[in-house]
Parts: sequence; C-alpha cells; structure tokens
Amino acid sequence: MRFLLFGLLLFVTACRRPSRQLAATLTPLNKPTEATTQTPTPSLPDFSRNLRAGDELVALGNDPDWSMTINPTQGLRFKSFNGDSVLSNVPQRLNDSDGSFRFNVDLSDSAGRIRVLFRPDSCVDNASGYRFDYRVEVDVHGKSYLGCGVSLRQITLLQDTWVLTSFQNHTVTAGGPRNELPRLEISLTNQRVTGTTGCNRLSGKVQSDSRQIRFGPLVTTKMACAGETGRFEGDFLEALSQPLTYRVGEGNLILLQDGKPLMTFRKTD
Repeated sequence: MRFLLFGLLLFVTACRRPSRQLAATLTPLNKPTEATTQTPTPSLPDFSRNLRAGDELVALGNDPDWSMTINPTQGLRFKSFNGDSVLSNVPQRLNDSDGSFRFNVDLSDSAGRIRVLFRPDSCVDNASGYRFDYRVEVDVHGKSYLGCGVSLRQITLLQDTWVLTSFQNHTVTAGGPRNELPRLEISLTNQRVTGTTGCNRLSGKVQSDSRQIRFGPLVTTKMACAGETGRFEGDFLEALSQPLTYRVGEGNLILLQDGKPLMTFRKTD
C-alpha cells in the first residue's frame, strides 16, 4: 500500500510540472516574441564594387535578368541571362529637355546598335525591392529590356572627410580633450565610416543610395566626456542612428530627418 501511494504521488507531480524541454518552448502571454517587437531595417543597395571600378551609371532588370554599367574609362558593359552580351567604347551621352538622357552606340560586331534610355522616375526593382532614380530601356540585338537605373555621381560626392558645423540649427564649437570638431570620414567603396564625436573616436558601417544614408552599428572609444561635450556626444550618436536623407554639393553635406535639416558638415581642405 505504501508503494502504491508513493507511485501515485510521483504520477500527480509529473502531470503538474512540464518538462524543462517543453517549458523552454513556451512564451509568456504577456511578453511578445522578439519577431513582433523588432522590425528589421531594410538594407540599401551595395554599390561598393561599382565605386571601386569607377562606374558612373548602373542599371539592372529581370525577366530575364540583365545588368549594365557605363564607365568613363571601361565603356559600356551589358549582359543578360539569355546570352546577350555587349562591350563597347565609352558612349556619347545625349541629354533631353525632360531630364532624360540616352546613348546610341554602333556595335563593332555588325549586329546593329545598342540604344539605352534613362528616364527620371522612381523605379523599384522587383527582385531586390531597392528604389532607383531612373526607368531604363535597352534595345540590343533586336530585343528590348526594361529595368531601373541610378547615377553614382551623387554617391561619389559623399566619399570625403566632413567636419560638423551645425547641429539642430545651432553652431557647433570644438570640445573634448583634443579640442576638435566632430568629424566623419566616409568611404562607401569599403562601406566604412570613421571619425570622432569631438571627444571619442568612432567607426562603423555606412550605406547610401542616391537619397538615403545609413550609419551603424557604430562603436566608439571610452574616454570620459565631461559636461556639455558628453551630453552632445550622446545626441550626436543618437542622431546618426536615425533614418537620414542627404544633400551634398559645393563643399557641404546636409543630413536631414523627415525632410528637415538636422546637421550640416563642410568638406575639409
């Protein structure tokens, strides 16, 4: 009888306590899963290889897949999944009044011409989901290809060393132990940014297309930044972690948030 009661007690206990393996799969009802609390930030296209090659224009499409680059020294390169391939000399750019531009190139293989049209219009590539600035039409070997394209000239201008001059409409002065202004050294060919917050050194990843720029994750050194310099460092790093657009030209870089200027940099001499 004693053994019978002991066995019954073990059975009841096992029924009331889930195994550790089962418990590990349970999620408390009042605690959302990680998937519901974090929305992944979409990446930007990687043009680092094109920048290293010196390409000025990039275009691509699908159904069938094709790609094209135009380089001031290497010429026009076109390749498609169905076998069409073209390599020509540097083509002459013909500009239209509506902002479009085109290239008409006689092919050396006596197969006629390749005609390329870049038409300004927001264009989203179906395969990658990336947004581009132009709709592109290519006619080659009697076939037509449609897709999206971008000029890398705007992105190339970002590749420089920039010193912060204003933040949230206030002029920035040098601070920190080194008495220096915050600085960003942007290298999109390596997708890296280095620089300083005005107190600590920073480094990390940077991505950009023709409108957006994204910094991070960023890491910094751990030097103590006292007073106003320390408070500003936190604000500066927080601002860089936000979704930003940009305007660049004439030696100035303006980073914008929700269409409003957030900080302004000048190019170093």
